[in-house]
Amino acid sequence: MSLSKKLNRWKEQQFITQEQCDKILSFERGRNNHLFWRSAFIFAGLLIGLGICLLVAANWDSFGAIIKLTGDFILLASAIYAVYWSVCHECHGLRELFCIVSFALVGASIGLIAQVFQLDGGWASFAISWALLGLPFIWLSRVLFFNIVWWFLVISGLPDGWISGWIEHLDKQLVIALETVAAGWLLSYVGQYLDKKYGEYTRLAGAFEKVTMWLVYITIAFVGLRWGLNHWHNIIWNRLFAHVLVFGFLGMRMYVAIQTQNLTSFKRNAILAEIYLFCIFASRLNNLSMSGLGFIAGGFLVLGLIYALRKTSHYIKNMEAFK
Repeated sequence: MSLSKKLNRWKEQQFITQEQCDKILSFERGRNNHLFWRSAFIFAGLLIGLGICLLVAANWDSFGAIIKLTGDFILLASAIYAVYWSVCHECHGLRELFCIVSFALVGASIGLIAQVFQLDGGWASFAISWALLGLPFIWLSRVLFFNIVWWFLVISGLPDGWISGWIEHLDKQLVIALETVAAGWLLSYVGQYLDKKYGEYTRLAGAFEKVTMWLVYITIAFVGLRWGLNHWHNIIWNRLFAHVLVFGFLGMRMYVAIQTQNLTSFKRNAILAEIYLFCIFASRLNNLSMSGLGFIAGGFLVLGLIYALRKTSHYIKNMEAFK
């Protein structure tokens, strides 16, 4: 149902007045238009950046090293000046466009210099250099997605083997998972605090909050799948600890959502808890899972899950805690 129809129904039920209806419509239309134009500028920046890369790649062998470097620096300098101009004239859409193009050109410049001078530092050096040199453009950007991309670029540039080493330790010691969840949650709150304090200047703190919490959810999912649902972990206490960790984390997230009146977060975590509970029951099918009876039972379990999720969603929307 469209917003205007909803507002008309609320007006008929005398929940809002005509003046309130007009103000809500005006605000939402203005916000949607602002979002549309900003998205259009971001999309244009992506197309221009990709087009430059494709054009240069198609004619790469035709240029000498001096021409390549000179052309690259001219493009980069032009993009930086365009960022400066858009900031001075408060053209927010163009600022996002030029920031994206400049950030892409920084990465291209690093790769070009490495190729011309035959430098070999690997992906880690490239990612960290790109992140550090491109930081001013990310700092100016208000697009949360590109700030998140910057953090993942930093993470990917950390020393080789740390991710595989962390997964190996996580697969052997459940206490590592508990430490990871606690540290990630703490860092997420630090990012949230910094975003509230400095969010009007940069979105890096808000992006840091998102990235750290996503990493915590990835850890929880890994623990649930590898320790809680996998039968090769025969130690009952470890499997029980995994279930407690998963449900305890999701339960704490729901509690925090109630305290902060975040209905979306509460619903998301409640649904994840139901899905995990469904996976526990589904994992009990064992050999039946590849038989006709197992598929039938699985189908009924899926239908039961859908029914439970719909009921849960409806119940949460009507909870007194969110009224």
